[in-house]
Amino acid sequence: MKRICIYMTGIFFSLLPGILPRAQAAEKEGYSHPELTLSEYLQRVGNGNLEYIAEKFNIKIAEAEIIAAKVLPDPEIAFEAGEDFYSVELSYDLELGGKRKARVRLARSEAELERLAVEFFFRELSAEAADAFLEALKEKEILQFRRSSYDYMLQLSQSDSIRHRLGEITENDARQSRLEAASLLNEVYEQEANFESALVTLNQYMGRNADTLYIPSGHFEVPYREFSLRELTMRALENRLDLMASLKNSEIAMNQLKLAKAERRIDLGLMVGFERDWNGWLPERDMVKAGISVPLPFSNTNKGALRSARLAVEKSKVEQQSVELQIEAEVAQAYLAFEAARKQVNQYNTVLLEDAQKLLDGVVYTYKRGETDILEVLIAQRTYNEIREQHIETVKDFRSALIELERACGTNL
Repeated sequence: MKRICIYMTGIFFSLLPGILPRAQAAEKEGYSHPELTLSEYLQRVGNGNLEYIAEKFNIKIAEAEIIAAKVLPDPEIAFEAGEDFYSVELSYDLELGGKRKARVRLARSEAELERLAVEFFFRELSAEAADAFLEALKEKEILQFRRSSYDYMLQLSQSDSIRHRLGEITENDARQSRLEAASLLNEVYEQEANFESALVTLNQYMGRNADTLYIPSGHFEVPYREFSLRELTMRALENRLDLMASLKNSEIAMNQLKLAKAERRIDLGLMVGFERDWNGWLPERDMVKAGISVPLPFSNTNKGALRSARLAVEKSKVEQQSVELQIEAEVAQAYLAFEAARKQVNQYNTVLLEDAQKLLDGVVYTYKRGETDILEVLIAQRTYNEIREQHIETVKDFRSALIELERACGTNL
């Protein structure tokens, strides 16, 4: 029975080289795909993201609205004829009070607001895309670590198989390490899918299909820099596009008020015409006529539109103050999250990773000397794996916190 177990163990490990994880084959194939740095990726997002391309049409639409606002009233021509007469009249409404100028000014302000909105959309898109890039980079790091962890356990299980043949360890110890290697292999398979899914997300941001996957490249670690909350808040109030948009909204509200005032002023109707009459009871005659029509502005007694425009101006001022307060809160929250993430990364770098590695090395050393059993090795290995993956997650969170801090400030730091 012992010989059969040893024989089966040998068959298992002889087959392993032929059925190495699809992860290793995918790695060779995957890394032959084009690599992409963060700056190259963001440039492709700006050129190919379909949502951003659609948003940019709003700028062209707003520019077309400026042209439409410049239009003048159309003249009207009237013709009337009877059995013994005909008349032709040409009339035109002359706008007074600067209505056309007010309309154009309002349309230009709205176009400028649309440009700010599109730029704000792109900044938000860039932040989301950068975070997706970091997510893919994180999944790549975890995949590489899980592969190395699997390779380590595979070598240990192969060593245990040999030691079992030599009678140094029990069959259960050899079987336990073999099962742990198989379990880690399943984790590699799972992580492969997570990594490829993250790559598909990158393609989506770039406006590309999933036929070619791009591998993120770059350093996952990021050096820490000191920031001052007060300086960050000042930069945010100077650079945040939503605050600029709020100021532009105030300008639009003021221009709407000016247009409402201009529209309350009367327009003049101008008319010129020609009339010919013949075969009537009067002698045949030709007559040229002209006239001016002046509306009676009874509707101006209703000041609802004017009051509404004035209230909109007051509302825009309050909204501007609210946006400023919101920006200050977002910067403070992003700064606190950044500092917390920095402390966590420092904790892993200075204490946790080193201790976990020393623990694993020590347990493996005593196991190889026969002073402990395989379960303690597996516990130490799993503890080390958890801490390493948590470290990768924490570094990603730290870089995401930096992106969020830059988004809150409205500028690169």
